[in-house]
This record gives sequence, structure tokens and C-alpha cells, in this order.
Amino acid sequence: MENKNIKIAIFDIDDTLIKRGKVTLEKSAKVAIEKLKEKGIQVLVATGRAYYFIHDDVHTAISPNYYVCTNGACVYDKSQNLIYKTPMEKNEVDALIDYARNNNLGIALKMKDNMPVYHNLEIFQTVYMQGSDKLHILEDKTKELLEKDVPMGIFMMGDEPLIEASRPLSPNGFYAKAYTDAYDIYSKHAGKIKGIEFVLNKLNLTWDNVIAIGDAANDLEMIEKSAIGVAMGNSIDILKEKADYVSADIESDGVYQALQHFNLI
Repeated sequence: MENKNIKIAIFDIDDTLIKRGKVTLEKSAKVAIEKLKEKGIQVLVATGRAYYFIHDDVHTAISPNYYVCTNGACVYDKSQNLIYKTPMEKNEVDALIDYARNNNLGIALKMKDNMPVYHNLEIFQTVYMQGSDKLHILEDKTKELLEKDVPMGIFMMGDEPLIEASRPLSPNGFYAKAYTDAYDIYSKHAGKIKGIEFVLNKLNLTWDNVIAIGDAANDLEMIEKSAIGVAMGNSIDILKEKADYVSADIESDGVYQALQHFNLI
């Protein structure tokens, strides 16, 4: 199968390029992306992570051309310039912080340069960081007043029914379950698709020029829109159902296998 029309490859990070809990890319994924770039195919990572929480190995090992971060609420270029952003609503952020404090939920804001934690710092230092060496991105604001600036996203942790019950406080917020008892919340006007389309327009490309590879619910729309949508073997079921191809899982060379299957490397 020839795929000369593919000009850009989009990758989720967690459990697609890097196993959750680890800090380095799967070796085969690194080799595969190096081969893609040798062919002149641009590389974009699309992640729920804020830019400063992206693993260092992503920057050094594959040096993406673009980064769609915080679930599409912001986009950075290769030189780390913030070139696009969609912040949340200030009144909704304030309401969610009050709610989290009153209901003993962990809550942190995804700002441009760090993550101020407004309740339950410990859960972010342990469960959220998962052994990462980036503890410095967390700022303890558990005893302080609310942030003046508006974040591009929120991460809330704790009892799922309590988190779900906060939805009416943020009618302009989109809730995406990250894992058990943990949710990303970001503007409904953001989303990975919006960030990706900003880059595609900038490059004069369309979804017909895209291969996208992911594993989670926030990857579904990009998998459906792309000319080639790939679900990792470790993906959720709905992603496998909608994908053009289901590859092996992350620890069985899934990224390499998918790109090889479509003759892109």
C-alpha cells in the first residue's frame, strides 16, 4: 500500500510512545519516528500533558515539529514558542477550586509554566507524578487564594462520583477521564482536534495528509478524522472499533508495526 499523501504523523504520548510510569520512549518507536523524519514526514505529539510535563525523552529522542498540549488547549512549535491557546472560563475555574476544597478532591491548574495545586498536594506528588523527576512543576497553593490568571486546563483527582457531580459548575468545560479517579477538564472550545487543525492549517495540510496513532478516549476523534487512524493494541475498545488498523501494544513494538504496515518506514 502506497501512502505518498501522508505528510504528518500524530502520536499520543502516554501508553502510545511511552508506557505510563516510565520516562523513555520504546526503542522501536524512536527508530520508527527517526525513519519517518528521514522521509520528510513531519511529527506532531498530541497529549493531555502540559508542555512542561512532557517527558524529556520526547524532546531529545524525536524532537517533534509541533506539540499539541493540554488536550489541545495550547500548541507549541519546535522552538518551544506558544503559538496557540484556548483558556478556560475564570468563574468556572474558581467554582471548581471551591468545590474541590469542600469535597476533599485533589485539584491543580495547568498554567503556562507550572501547575499550582489548590487542594491535596500529596496526591499530585505521588499518584499524578508516578515517579517523575518533574516535581518542581507543582506549586503548593493549598493555603492561598485563587489564581488570578486563567489556566488552560484542570486536573482533578479523587472520588469519581464527586468529580462527575461537579459538571454543572463548568458548563463550558469538557471532562475527559484520564484514568481511575482522575479527570482532565478543559475548555469545550479546545480539544486535540482544534490544536491539530491549527497546525494543519499552518502547514496547508488536511486530514487526508495525516496518520494518527493513539490509545485513549481523547484520541478517538483524531483517529476517526485521519486518513489513517491506528489504535494501539493496549487501546480502549471503542478506539479499536473505529481505527483503520489495530497494532500491537506499546511494549510489543506497536508504533513500529503500524508504520511498517502502511509502508511509511
